[in-house]
Amino acid sequence: MTEWQTKIKDYLGEGTYECTLDDKVLKKAVKELNEDPKQRALQIEALREWVKRQPHLNSRTDDTFLLRFLRHAKFSQLKAQKTLDNFWTVRTVEGKGAPEWFKSMDPKDPKNEEILDLGMQIPLPGRDDQGRKVILVRSGGYDPYKHDFGAMMKTSFMMNDILLMDEENQVHGFVLLQDFTDFGLAHATNWNREIIGKAMKCWQDMYPTRNKGSNFYNTPTIFNALMEVFKLFMKEKSKKRMKFHWSSIESLHKEVPKRILPDYMGGEAGSLEELKKNWKAEVMANREELLLNGKYGVDESKRPNEDASLGGMQGSFRKLAVD
Repeated sequence: MTEWQTKIKDYLGEGTYECTLDDKVLKKAVKELNEDPKQRALQIEALREWVKRQPHLNSRTDDTFLLRFLRHAKFSQLKAQKTLDNFWTVRTVEGKGAPEWFKSMDPKDPKNEEILDLGMQIPLPGRDDQGRKVILVRSGGYDPYKHDFGAMMKTSFMMNDILLMDEENQVHGFVLLQDFTDFGLAHATNWNREIIGKAMKCWQDMYPTRNKGSNFYNTPTIFNALMEVFKLFMKEKSKKRMKFHWSSIESLHKEVPKRILPDYMGGEAGSLEELKKNWKAEVMANREELLLNGKYGVDESKRPNEDASLGGMQGSFRKLAVD
């Protein structure tokens, strides 16, 4: 073991990563994400050293947390640093994100538990034919006169925090299935340009998720205007990955296997109530992860100027290249 490797092992709770991917998924990570198992620990350490040099950034530095940003960035240190900085900035800085959506992310909070019972966002069991995790979003699955919209967003990001703990999700990515069956005018009024901009920033710029596509099912006419606003904030790659199934269950089944769909969508994965119950149990089981993420953030008063920050990023990258 080299001196550098010994240094990594000496970190408390750091430098202890053990890969859980099977050979097939690891090969995909190598091919698509530029992951090099022999260099992985050094890549993680380089990102960790950069984090510790940032005066404004109070971040987790454990291997499993940092690795998800490296995989999302295809092991580009610069991109991983930017996304990680955005991750904590959006969660904690007024005027630069949506900190109101990330406060009190305790699933045992009665308000959060009530939204979890609604099953607004449910990761479907299993994976699609490409190994991706499909997330069912029931856009009209709440009473807009009764339930706070911010709480809906909060449980969505609680879901992201938990799903990113799974290494296969980091490699294969995610697909959204947005069901608008019960979506009406009252729901649409919750969405304006500001809200949509914040939501897209969270989905595209802060979370280290590989977003592989979106399926829209049973979209009403009223949604067309909202979609045009969404497109203003969407990256071109995301626009090309949208598929509309209108009310055609047959079209949906061509994109999402019946084996992972709930009964009401002509699937074989069980009832919606069963899926709601199972997902809530998983969220509760991962409560500590959600509470842990609430302890970190950004202090904008300590953020270095842009030139200094870029210098720090480049320094880490060059150091890694030498190794």
